[in-house]
Amino acid sequence: MNILPKKRWHVRTKENIARVRRDEAKAAEEEKIKQERIQKAETEAKVNFLRDQARSKYDGREKTIVSNVKLEHVNFFADLEDGKIDYNRPNANHEREKKEEKEKYEKQIGYLTYLGQDTNEATGKKNWYEELPKRLVDMEKNVEIETKKKTLIDPMVDIKRYLTVMRSESAKDQPTVKTEAVKRKYDSDNSYSDQESHSSHKKHKKDKKHKKHKKEKYKESIKKETKSQSNVDIEKLRADRLLREQSEKLRTETLMAKVRGDPVPVIAPVVTLKPAIKQKYNSQFFPEIARQNVERTPNKYKLTNIDS
Repeated sequence: MNILPKKRWHVRTKENIARVRRDEAKAAEEEKIKQERIQKAETEAKVNFLRDQARSKYDGREKTIVSNVKLEHVNFFADLEDGKIDYNRPNANHEREKKEEKEKYEKQIGYLTYLGQDTNEATGKKNWYEELPKRLVDMEKNVEIETKKKTLIDPMVDIKRYLTVMRSESAKDQPTVKTEAVKRKYDSDNSYSDQESHSSHKKHKKDKKHKKHKKEKYKESIKKETKSQSNVDIEKLRADRLLREQSEKLRTETLMAKVRGDPVPVIAPVVTLKPAIKQKYNSQFFPEIARQNVERTPNKYKLTNIDS
């Protein structure tokens, strides 16, 4: 490298290189001395800590805690004596609540309004043109629609009506028998008393009574048939329920036996008894599904025709 003469500032001169090396060696020596001091201080601190710990364990001496706090009697009125609390001053919370109540009242009457604030904004009201007219407001939001149609379609209404009719008929069965017996007795007494004087009238009355009695007998027979049929249906449903419960119980027992490793209980096959069918013809295919062999219930229109 060609270095110009008299250029002392150049880094590649011999004097500058030697100066840099001297500075680096001096800095390394100072860092080494500093690290040694730190290490020495750490070792001394560790030794002192271990000595104190050993003395507390083996020597039995307790540490003495020196406190610079001055012991005095308990003073509950120190804040008052220092002037931090002044009971002559008004309560800040009470004053704030009083001010809020005053502002609220002035806003309601429209006396207190801020800059750029309207009277309606202060009072919280709205003008007539800011609200929708009542004819456009839907007042019947929560009202159910088409209630009549829903009640007509609802099957629970028919079931409840049928149950009420059945209860009323069962309640009227006993008193009707008694009233009929009383009526018959009364009619018989009247007929015996007026036998000679009202023969023609008696005959007409007897025919009418016979017809009425015949109608009532027919009604009672129909009622008994419907009641017996309902009882048969209930018994059938009860038997089906018992069979279902028995099958489910056997199923659970077999499942638990498989889990436990016990022998599986033998399930007897369920035998369904077919109802006896009275055939209309001897040679008939599929008599159990033939329409002629099904027992038909009396039609309700026949009863109305007889009553009429």
